[in-house]
Amino acid sequence: MKILMLIFGVMSSDGHLELIKIPITNEIKDISCEKAIESNRKWQLNPHYNEGNGKTWGYYTYKDRPILLSYCSEKSDDGE
Repeated sequence: MKILMLIFGVMSSDGHLELIKIPITNEIKDISCEKAIESNRKWQLNPHYNEGNGKTWGYYTYKDRPILLSYCSEKSDDGE
């Protein structure tokens, strides 16, 4: 069995970085780390963006919290 460990660094309510671990173990054969990240994050437009104001026009979120970093590690039962 292949196990993916997906970690998102999201913004907490007090402005700090919070790490959220998302283990993905359901019989996954054709899923990669890239697909796991894509399927667990959502693009959100920045409501505070206006042309020329220097803010980003959108960002990725996990459960409506901005994602600051993402990391994924893959491991098989055979140790690879």
